[in-house]
Amino acid sequence: MVPITVNDVLRLALPPGTGVAAGASSLQRQVTWVVTPRATLPAFANLRGGELALVSLAALQSLDDRLTLANLVERLAAVPISAIGVIGAVADQARSAAEQAHMPLLELPPSADLREAEREVQRLISDYEAQLERRAAQLGNLLNQRSLGGAGLQGLLELLTARTGRGVACYSVAGELRALKARGSARVALQTLRPTEPGASSHLGQAIWVQPLGAGERLGFLALAGDTLDEWDRQAAQQGATALALELAKEQAVLAAEERLRGDFVQMVLAGPPADTEALLRRGQELGYDLRKAHVALLCTSGETGDSDETTTRLAGALNNALASLKLSAPTMRRADGMLCYLPLNGRSHRPRELAEQLRGRLQTDVPHVVLAIGKDASSVSAWPRSLREAEQALLLGRQLLDTSHVLDFGDLGVYRLLLLLRESPELWEFYRATLATLTDYDRKQHAELLKTLEAFFANLGNLARAAEALHVHRNTLLYRLERITEISGLNLDDAEERLALWLALKAHRVLQTLDADEDL
Repeated sequence: MVPITVNDVLRLALPPGTGVAAGASSLQRQVTWVVTPRATLPAFANLRGGELALVSLAALQSLDDRLTLANLVERLAAVPISAIGVIGAVADQARSAAEQAHMPLLELPPSADLREAEREVQRLISDYEAQLERRAAQLGNLLNQRSLGGAGLQGLLELLTARTGRGVACYSVAGELRALKARGSARVALQTLRPTEPGASSHLGQAIWVQPLGAGERLGFLALAGDTLDEWDRQAAQQGATALALELAKEQAVLAAEERLRGDFVQMVLAGPPADTEALLRRGQELGYDLRKAHVALLCTSGETGDSDETTTRLAGALNNALASLKLSAPTMRRADGMLCYLPLNGRSHRPRELAEQLRGRLQTDVPHVVLAIGKDASSVSAWPRSLREAEQALLLGRQLLDTSHVLDFGDLGVYRLLLLLRESPELWEFYRATLATLTDYDRKQHAELLKTLEAFFANLGNLARAAEALHVHRNTLLYRLERITEISGLNLDDAEERLALWLALKAHRVLQTLDADEDL
């Protein structure tokens, strides 16, 4: 048979809520059997040592009103038995006697059934494996009941802590802490742990067991921490992981339904002016939005090539968490290229760019390469489509022209804003072909760098020394290239109007190249 310790009895046989009143240092004593008092004195006979004695103080007093728990501890310690389990209030005198005798004194809940506790201990001693499985199944059922009762992640972790005595924590798939129930060294270890794989390990002096959440699609991790961990901890972790996976799946289903409702609402606003504005405002209020405030369209992409559904889902979760941390109730909608969000603005206290930068800072924890773009303020819902178009243009053109380590703002596009409005105009194409097309053709065929040279020239305001330095070429090489630009384009850089035409054509080239990549420039 598997050797059974007092600690095993405490965790796997005695009723939940049993505490250690004294003698905690001796919980590793081996338990050979379990005994209860007889109906007549002496209360305990034929003890051989190593037993666990289960006692009801009320029954003990009925046998002999002079017999106290402290007396009983002293007598049984002389046998010696391994531990005493008590139903009833434990007096300080009894605690002191137990501590002095190094006797584990276990205080059972007042509602405990002594005979049932005795049977549970007998089962444990007779067949450890069967009792372990039985207790694990009971824990699993209780966890599921708690989940159905709406206990949530924290409630499930509290139950696991109560049944194992270990620190427990729940993490996301990426290893971020989601919920925690622990104290002392276990708390510190779990707060700094970043699990990515299941199994046993150690961290900051604590034994760690990591259990994956979800059989197919991984939903996260459950971790237990303690000075030592045993088979019961692993069994409890398995049951806890099953219940937590169901809780997370339920949570995700609710979030998905809420996301669809929010997305449908945004689509309805973008579809066109509402027939009943007041009804739309009321519908927004039901969803937690104040549509009377000004809003700004914000587009959010992961910054990764070819966003997958998994990436967008992660982005959506990160965006919702970031909005919640900023205490913002913002309409959101999933798109093929990421997420659309309408940020509410509270007058001067919320500047669109500053607010978007705060959001970006929080998103970077979960989505390191996230890219955000914003349009201009929309004072009413009727202006939402316009703000969205501007955010789309800022994202599309800004990723090519601006620094994506900051929020891409439509207001920063400068002259590109004008050119974007003209990009479908035949006149813009005609102007581009008349000024820059020949240079573009020459660069493509000769693998030259005349466009790059022209951009450096304008970027440095015509300063030849700085332009040459930016291009890493000799000043004479720069002069030669500028002469070739004049010869090929037919435009003189010393003429103010022709120089302006070339500068504007370069900007048009950027717009046409970015927005019509398939067009033969």
